[in-house]
Amino acid sequence: MAQISHLPNLRTGVTASREKYDPMHSSIFEVIFELPSKLSVNGDDIAILSEQVTTVGGLDALQKTTAAGEQKFLGTSVSYLNPVLDNTYADLTIEFNLNIRNTTDAYVLRIFKAWSKLSYNLYDGERHLMKDYVAPKLIIKEANRDGTVWRVVEFEKVMLTGVTGLDGLDYTSNEARKLSCTFRADLWTETIEEGIAGS
Repeated sequence: MAQISHLPNLRTGVTASREKYDPMHSSIFEVIFELPSKLSVNGDDIAILSEQVTTVGGLDALQKTTAAGEQKFLGTSVSYLNPVLDNTYADLTIEFNLNIRNTTDAYVLRIFKAWSKLSYNLYDGERHLMKDYVAPKLIIKEANRDGTVWRVVEFEKVMLTGVTGLDGLDYTSNEARKLSCTFRADLWTETIEEGIAGS
């Protein structure tokens, strides 16, 4: 009688356990920011941004495939993959802790408000060109438990498309405030182990 070949037993165990493979964790990562050159932000503040990141979303955009299409023949479905992707960009959402430094300096908020004004300044209508409002890179690194990096994604020509999280105030809340920023990038390079894949 045929048997399932990968079914573990007490003697051999599961390969991942027997060979001491480590699982991949979503909590061991680092985000490195490069800001638009038009912004006057010192290197220390840029480095502090990395420390304030709590979550990153949108990385599934790196695994895009074309959607399935369908033809009909005498009531029978014939499926195929569409030749064109719906889009080829990545929209990322990064959430930050908000802290106040030196009594009044809301430095994380200040940096992203200044960046958003490069697109359109609500106070005076000033706008800038793409060369002014895009950041050269945004880098995300994922690592294993001892800090060895196994995945690096470098997004290029990064645009800030939204700054949210300050909509409401609540006398009864004990929650510390967070800032949510959305970014868009048309280009990226993803490195996993020795292989490279990208858009």
